[in-house]
Amino acid sequence: MKGDFSILILGEGRIACAVFTQLKDLEGIKKIEFFSSLLSKNKVRDFSLIISSLPGKDAPLGLELAIKYKKHLLDISDLDPPFYLRRKGEIEKAEILVVPGCGFSPGLVNFIVGREIHLNPEIDSVEIKAGSLSPKKFFFPFLWCFEDLIQEHRLFSWQIIQGKRVNCPPFSGYQKEKFLSIPAESYFSVSGFENIFEKKRFLNFHFRVIRPEGFMNFFYFLENFSFLDRQNLNYTRNILEGVKRDNYTLAFIELRKGRKKIVFWEMYSFSRRKELFNSMQKISSAFSVAICKTLFLKGFSQKGIIFAEELAKDGVGFKEVIKELKKRGIVLRRICLC
Repeated sequence: MKGDFSILILGEGRIACAVFTQLKDLEGIKKIEFFSSLLSKNKVRDFSLIISSLPGKDAPLGLELAIKYKKHLLDISDLDPPFYLRRKGEIEKAEILVVPGCGFSPGLVNFIVGREIHLNPEIDSVEIKAGSLSPKKFFFPFLWCFEDLIQEHRLFSWQIIQGKRVNCPPFSGYQKEKFLSIPAESYFSVSGFENIFEKKRFLNFHFRVIRPEGFMNFFYFLENFSFLDRQNLNYTRNILEGVKRDNYTLAFIELRKGRKKIVFWEMYSFSRRKELFNSMQKISSAFSVAICKTLFLKGFSQKGIIFAEELAKDGVGFKEVIKELKKRGIVLRRICLC
């Protein structure tokens, strides 16, 4: 594959555009194009790798094309692990490599959690807080697919609480927070971490989404006054996405054994309001490009489904990805607490 590598990007949204920009100048890539209705599906045969960055309603197309045309897939789209596992036999038969969940969260956060659990198998409790904020009080930067972002606040989520798997409603577990001196709140949310806690027994495994102080009430206001109804969604999106502010995308991960804290990670990206790419675009594209560079562009022998947390078991590969992320301006800090 080296020196003759070609990439087809599915989607033309904000994350896809950031991925294209970061990939286009990488050595070893022969060509990179966006998939569109003008491109015959048969042309998929001309590419080595599909990178899928589609909104939730269209996201299954990535895996469909990968299996049909026997092309490797790096999937940034937000699809739950069971979606891929149900197609495991077809993926293996096609002799392709599929790497799901290659954005921020799921994605980079899974990668780090997977590495720490591999290094410290005694870890039995994980708490993840991840999301986006603006330094401006009560402003939420709508940084990625608007429809998917709204949908995540309508879904129940699975959390492991005191050894039991609990189905939690949206906005449950509300907590007031402060991150980077910015007033915030957090609550249980859908995560895409099911593949991790299906393979290991945890006492606690919590994923909490970070939002600015007051966001929950703002969301209920939008819902109650029909701003998020289908017929009004474009209007609402145009207004909310049209306001530009400085923004952070950030995550904090605490891993424990019982009450003893083992390790803590913090990470974030930052963008000024007039920058070409927002903080979510930066951190999501940086991780997917790092995986592309350290795995696909170097040649590989793996086939089947490999989740981000499984890729992290390779210590050399893990260090290369972290180095690449830092080179692209992502702040990552690991603090050993044991």
